[in-house]
Amino acid sequence: MTDPNPAGLPLVSRAWWRPFRVPFRSEFVAAHGTMSVREGIVLVLETDGGDVGLGEASPLPSYSGGSVEETGAAIEVLVRELIGQPADAAWRRDLPLANVSAGSAAAARCAVEAASADLCSRAASISFRTWIARQGGIEATAKRIAVNGTIDAGDPGDAAREAKALVSNGFQTLKLKVGTGPAADLARIAAVREAIGDAVALRIDANGAWGPADATAVLDRCPDYRIALCEQPISHLAPDAIGQLALVRGRSPIPVAADESCRSLSNLDSLLAAMAVDAIVVKPMASGLREAIRMVARAREKGVPVIVTTMFDCGIGTTVAMHLAALTGPNPIACGLATLDHLVSSLVEADPTIVRGTVELTGRPGLDLRLDPASLERYTTGPRRELGQ
Repeated sequence: MTDPNPAGLPLVSRAWWRPFRVPFRSEFVAAHGTMSVREGIVLVLETDGGDVGLGEASPLPSYSGGSVEETGAAIEVLVRELIGQPADAAWRRDLPLANVSAGSAAAARCAVEAASADLCSRAASISFRTWIARQGGIEATAKRIAVNGTIDAGDPGDAAREAKALVSNGFQTLKLKVGTGPAADLARIAAVREAIGDAVALRIDANGAWGPADATAVLDRCPDYRIALCEQPISHLAPDAIGQLALVRGRSPIPVAADESCRSLSNLDSLLAAMAVDAIVVKPMASGLREAIRMVARAREKGVPVIVTTMFDCGIGTTVAMHLAALTGPNPIACGLATLDHLVSSLVEADPTIVRGTVELTGRPGLDLRLDPASLERYTTGPRRELGQ
């Protein structure tokens, strides 16, 4: 008879989760919409021995679809499968989840998989990144990660001021949101490049807002402004989206990365087969953590650079993304992880701090996070839900 717990891991005895709504410090404008609050769910898995694993499920309807309500229902379905099971049960098989939108399913899986991995890595007395790297059969190559500063798609003057502030804080790579039209986009790009000089790398992110003609109009001018890379120039919802992306990439004078078009291993394989990208963006909140690890492993195998980013997640989701970024290879590029400062609270105590454009991860077991109960109570939007034996 097969041992259901060969690693001797603690059993999940209880789970609880609670929704939240955390305001932005100021509105953030992107091609897919203007964000003023971040909504999601905090998940806690507990064992009889008192161990705790943390997860976060924060769908972003304007970006990946889904809703907090649907995500909460999905979490309940997944957690029911874990109660009484070893802490790694969410990693040994794909837990069933039917009739749930892709955005809600991915966020729910990310929370459950992260909380499970937090428990497992704590039990093994190893860091979260080391444990998830082993699950993917890859090596965690870094604990200090370069990160990019992010500038929204607002007025060129405001963008220039924000860029200067980020550079003064030590960021060596900036990402500028575009997608409001070629003339406005080029004005914003020009203003930022003039403000920061030539020494700082500058990327742009259209979030799929351009058609082929607009993409060509902007990308053809990008060498003038020393743009290092463009994320998602073409909508992933367009007819023959991968074919269009491949066409744009073939004509582009700068590298092209896929973001919205790359939310699963299947997506990545299709993009690689079509020679549609020079790099990929991976968001564990938009794909699930296990799927994100599979994507990172495949990209490393194929020699494709990976940029791990958040979706303006709170502290748990952001820390998960930071640990995933440590798996991207021996020569990682700056990742989109400097987003917590946009929110008035991270909901956790002592989250990893960005210092002069880098973040250094702890080597202590698990995520090494603790919830901030006062902040969760302040920003909660509903009662605590609970399942247990």
